Amino acid sequence: METTMTIDQGLLQKARAAGERLKELDRQTQLSKAEYHTLIRRLHLSGGSLREIAEVLSLSHQRVQQIVNTAGGSWWKRVWRTRGGRRDMTCTFCQRPPSEVAKLLAGPDVYVCDSCVALAEKALQAGCAGLGRQQLTAAKSGSRACCSFCGKRPDANRALATGPLANICSECLTVCGQILTDRDPIHT
Repeated sequence: METTMTIDQGLLQKARAAGERLKELDRQTQLSKAEYHTLIRRLHLSGGSLREIAEVLSLSHQRVQQIVNTAGGSWWKRVWRTRGGRRDMTCTFCQRPPSEVAKLLAGPDVYVCDSCVALAEKALQAGCAGLGRQQLTAAKSGSRACCSFCGKRPDANRALATGPLANICSECLTVCGQILTDRDPIHT
């Protein structure tokens, strides 16, 4: 004997709405946490000792050290790192840190923020786009430039937006756009 359960559609709708609010609040929490950690690291990089920062923020010295290390390390690691070391987490295209952008996406030793993704999309549509000092242009046919994310060159199916410090292809832009809108790239 099979039993069926009827679901109250009003409650179901409220549950879905609450789930969406929870998802957005979780996203905002993650962004706030990243900004907080980046700002603590920047306090340290600007000369504040870990103990001083811990005292003024009512945190333990160990917690501040953990936050600084997680956010990219302390000043002496920056001074001694080699050329092959990990870059600071700033947008490679516009040089803005995570605290100044909505989202920062990482690639292999390259980062792109949400604003530069939009700027690159405009550059590919219009041939050239700029925002302040940042200028991106669509690579010309036969260009030897490669995408800084996937390493591929432009071809008949893959356009390339080029900038002074990094390049991004249309395929990687599509993936970035999917990530920024929280869509699953496999199911779109």
